[in-house]
Amino acid sequence: MQSEAEAMLLERCLPRYDVTEAHAVVVDADTNVTWQAARRGDLSRSAVIRALLELRSLPNRLQRVRKGHPAESARPPLNLDDMERVGFLLLGERPGHEIVFGAIVQPWKAVTDNEPGPQVEADRFATFDTPGYVKVAFNIRVEPYGRGRSLVTTETRTAATDPASLHRFSRYWLLVGPMSALIRRLMLRIVKSDAERRSGA
Repeated sequence: MQSEAEAMLLERCLPRYDVTEAHAVVVDADTNVTWQAARRGDLSRSAVIRALLELRSLPNRLQRVRKGHPAESARPPLNLDDMERVGFLLLGERPGHEIVFGAIVQPWKAVTDNEPGPQVEADRFATFDTPGYVKVAFNIRVEPYGRGRSLVTTETRTAATDPASLHRFSRYWLLVGPMSALIRRLMLRIVKSDAERRSGA
């Protein structure tokens, strides 16, 4: 049986879910170096990730232009410290080991600046059940993997709050799911590259 220290924080934040996807990579660097690479790496330096994030925010940017607001300047670097800036709630962190973010969304609708999702405290995320929404949570976890190596995993989970939202989300996920998976794989590639460069591997 897993101890409390070994159990995933993600399991506590979203124990029941409809959809999940997980990815992993083995890194030739110890867990301390790998965690710093995961925690501080600039995800936006990948041209593909930038393009996919721009595509995700396209409805929001078009609405700003339509309302006469100035176009956004070039996006700043994006690491895990910036997740809250782009709409994710920090649900929990075990420094050096795992971090979890989440959001409550209606992804089938265009995202707008003046229509944020429900604002809930991190400790109420798991029990939020207002119909019409989907809860999304993802983690990044670093564990030892043999001598001087690390295993980095990331899992994304989604849970709809009612059957109608699950039906809508299922259609949305057919389009967005492959892009989400690609972002996660590229993120792990960045972590691996950064950690191994820092360790001299």
